[in-house]
Amino acid sequence: MEQNKIEHYKKLLLREKKRIEDMLKKMQGNHPGAMEEYRTELSSYDNHPADLGTEMFMMEHDKGLKNKNEDIIYEIENSIEKLKSGDYGICEGCGVNIEEDRLELIPYTKLCLECSNKKIPLDVKMSFRPEEEDRDYPFKRRNIEVSDETDMNFDREDSYQAVARYNKVEKDPSNTTGDDQGIFDESQDGIVEEVEKLSEKYYKDTL
Repeated sequence: MEQNKIEHYKKLLLREKKRIEDMLKKMQGNHPGAMEEYRTELSSYDNHPADLGTEMFMMEHDKGLKNKNEDIIYEIENSIEKLKSGDYGICEGCGVNIEEDRLELIPYTKLCLECSNKKIPLDVKMSFRPEEEDRDYPFKRRNIEVSDETDMNFDREDSYQAVARYNKVEKDPSNTTGDDQGIFDESQDGIVEEVEKLSEKYYKDTL
């Protein structure tokens, strides 16, 4: 690659790096503190779950954007090193020269347009599997798992019940609302009050 082109792409890379670094500084300065306030409260009883969910979503969204920009800075720094070594502008997928028009738009790209369209970025070639796909006992792909550890059937419902009992507070009215809307209410079709569980025959026998 000619020296004038090397200087040109280096300026593009440094300009893009500065733009992203400025964006990260603004994100850091405007970081929402609402989630921190929710987290430091003694109780979230009076906070609507939807509000907490919105704050959590926005926090995760900002974190994802921050991680993405940090990855781009890493790619830019790698591209600058490639300019020094003479490997800049070579596709890591097929080994051909990347189109100059593409480098003008994405100076830190590692793939040519054809390889990019084929969806063969490096992360696809990684050998390890995502953590969420590694389902250890008792969270398997089947609903029921039998193992020597338990010698019994233990499914997803059992696993929830095993941890949900720690959330139950004795005599807490929010747990037994009486309208089948409480956390631990058992739904019984056609029954509103305890007296309705009595059959007509049983009632007549007691007269």
